[in-house]
Amino acid sequence: MIGIGVETVGTDAGAAHSFDPAFPCHSYVLGAGKYGLTQLQNLARLPATGAVVLAGPLPIVSGSGSPARVLALVEPER
Repeated sequence: MIGIGVETVGTDAGAAHSFDPAFPCHSYVLGAGKYGLTQLQNLARLPATGAVVLAGPLPIVSGSGSPARVLALVEPER
């Protein structure tokens, strides 16, 4: 896994500030150098395996995030 994508506003639950550790997705996934993409659409339409996701973020220097254009490539149905 090189990252995760979710349809929600954030990768952690709304009450994640009170978890131990706080914001576990940020702690584990982002702390391991993986990507977190939020506010995506139609993820349920992707196959369980085999999709290629392209994410083109803006090149913001010293930023902690960026808007991104995200596309999923899938094999056409036969």
